[in-house]
Amino acid sequence: MADALVVRLLGPASSPEAEWIVMDAHGGRLGGVASGSLAQAATHAANRRVVVLVPGTDVTLARPDLPVRSGPRVAQAVPFALEEQIAGDVEDMHFAVGRRDEAAGVPVAGVTRAIMDDWKARFAAAGLNVDDIHAETAAVPVAPNAVTLLVERDRLYVHRDSELPVVLDVQPLAEAIQLALAPAEDSRENVTIYLSQADYDRDRDLVEGLREITATLQVKLLPDGALPLLASTALQTAPVNLLQGPYAPRRQLGVSFAPWRYAAMLAGAFVVVHLGVKAVEYWRLAREEARLDAEIAQVFAAAMPGTRQVDARAQMQQRYFALRGGSGSGLLASLDPLGVAITETPQTRLEALAYRNRVLDLRMLAPDVNALEQIRTRVTEQGVTAEIQSASPREDNRTEGRLQLRAPGA
Repeated sequence: MADALVVRLLGPASSPEAEWIVMDAHGGRLGGVASGSLAQAATHAANRRVVVLVPGTDVTLARPDLPVRSGPRVAQAVPFALEEQIAGDVEDMHFAVGRRDEAAGVPVAGVTRAIMDDWKARFAAAGLNVDDIHAETAAVPVAPNAVTLLVERDRLYVHRDSELPVVLDVQPLAEAIQLALAPAEDSRENVTIYLSQADYDRDRDLVEGLREITATLQVKLLPDGALPLLASTALQTAPVNLLQGPYAPRRQLGVSFAPWRYAAMLAGAFVVVHLGVKAVEYWRLAREEARLDAEIAQVFAAAMPGTRQVDARAQMQQRYFALRGGSGSGLLASLDPLGVAITETPQTRLEALAYRNRVLDLRMLAPDVNALEQIRTRVTEQGVTAEIQSASPREDNRTEGRLQLRAPGA
C-alpha cells in the first residue's frame, strides 16, 4: 500500500488553512507536521493517498438502526432514520454510510451539501485530489471500557467506548470536563487525556485533580499537536468516508502509453489474425448449415410427400410435436415460450416446476416484480395464458415468484 498524506482542514478563515503529515500505510510517521495553505499541502501528494480530516463541528455522526442491511437501499433509508435527530432539513444534507461492525446500528456521517461543495471547490482550487474525507472526531482513539479526552484549541474532544465521539466548545476547560465525565462516585471511568505541553502547564492542577474522580488516569502529551494521533487512528480504523455518491472521486489515468506502443501493435496484429480465423470458421459453419438444410429438405420430401415446403426444419418440428400428442396444448408448448422469456430477462432463474392436467406451475427467482411481469407478458404474447400467483421479497434483495402457465386448449 502507498504512503498517505493526511491533511487536517482547520477552517476557511483560519491561518494557516491546514496542517499535514506524511504517514506510512500502517499509520506510522514519515515526517514532521507542516502547516500552510491547501496548495502547499498538494505539493506533497504525488504518488500518495490523500486523506483529509475535516472539522468535527461540521459533521454529524450517528448510528441509526436501519431495516435494510446492505446495498444502495441503505443510503436511501438514512435520511428517513435521522430526520428527527437533525435540526436542519435532511434534504439539504449529504450522508455517507460506513461498514457495519460489532456495535449496534450502522455508522453514518452527515454534512450539509453547501459545506461539502465548499470543501470540494477548495480542494480543486488547490489542485488536491482527495481519496478520503473523515470527520476529525471519528479519528479520536479510544480503548475498550474507557474514555478519551483530547484538549486542543479551546475545544474538548470526547470519545467514549460505548458512544459516538463528540466535540465540546465549552470554556473554561473545567466545565467542559465536568460535562464529559460521569460525576457519580460509582461510575468512575478509565480516562486517557491527550494535550499539549502548553495546555498541561496551564491546567496542571485541573488535569491532575482528575485522578480523584476517575478509576484510572493516563496523561499523554502531544509535542507536535493532535494531528499525528488523529492521522494514525484514521488510517488504522478507516472511519466513514464522506466521499460517496455524487461526491465519490472520479479520476483520470495520467498514464503515458508511449512505452507500450510496440506491445499494443502486437496485440492489434493478434486481434486481426484472430478475427480472420473466426471469419473462416464462420464461413465453414455457414456452408455446413446449408448442407444440413438441404438434407432436411430431402428427408421432408420423403417423409411428407405432396406437402408444400416453406420452412422444412420448422415444419418437421411441428410434425414431430403433433406426433407427440399435439404441440398446441402439451408441456413443450408452455416450456418453449417460457424459455424465450427467461432468456430475455437477465438475472432470472427457474427454481422448480410442476406439470399436471396441462397446467404448468413455476417457482422462479427474479430481480424484482417487474421482471416477473415481463416474463408473464412475453409468454402471453406467444399464445400461452400466464398468471402471477404470488411475489415475495427475499433477504438477498431478490423476489421469489410463483407463476401458472396454461397452454392453448388447457
